[in-house]
Amino acid sequence: MINRIKQLTILLLIALPAAAQGERSTGYGASMAVEVSKDIGRFFSVSAEEELRLISRPNGFERNVTSFGLDYAVFDRRLKFGLYYAFIYLYNNDQLYEPRHRSYFNISYKETCEPFTFSWRGRVQGTTRDECRGRYKTNPKYGMKNRLQVEYTLWGSPWKPFVSCDLSNDLNNPAGNALTRFRYQGGVTWRLNRTDYLEFFGRYDQYTDAREENVLSLGVKCTVKLL
Repeated sequence: MINRIKQLTILLLIALPAAAQGERSTGYGASMAVEVSKDIGRFFSVSAEEELRLISRPNGFERNVTSFGLDYAVFDRRLKFGLYYAFIYLYNNDQLYEPRHRSYFNISYKETCEPFTFSWRGRVQGTTRDECRGRYKTNPKYGMKNRLQVEYTLWGSPWKPFVSCDLSNDLNNPAGNALTRFRYQGGVTWRLNRTDYLEFFGRYDQYTDAREENVLSLGVKCTVKLL
């Protein structure tokens, strides 16, 4: 299992140069998020997150996301199942501000081979969009995501670097279901204390549809675990 995760991770993380699709404009953005979580008993935990994304356009706004989730963890928290809801307020391709509702189901697994930690997260999601703010072939829109991540533990240090690759594809596209986006991310997690963390990262979103603008962004996320 862990050998396969290693092989897939290496292949995906070196695919960025090969996956480039010729000349295309690149947008620049920023992401800021705060997440609060709390364990409920031995197996369950709840979380809430607020995220703001900015992008290089006249109004500067890309989206705001408010999400809530419930996780169930087993096998020393190596395997997790999660149910989530997110309210999304974004600036769509028709240059209108649009509310969206998204629900999703996560499965994640991690394995540690010191000093590396390898993890996989699969997600199936459905997004309901506002037909008064845009024209959509399918509504709700269903999709699937798979993320592979590698973390490196620096002994005696509060810093933990990481890299990841996230693949997204449609599940109910009338024109056919295929990969729609590659997301490459690298950064470092800074452990402030026993319960609080700061994460700094760079992210590159590459879309397979040539009409979509690829986006390079920087971000920071604060994670707080309540006792």
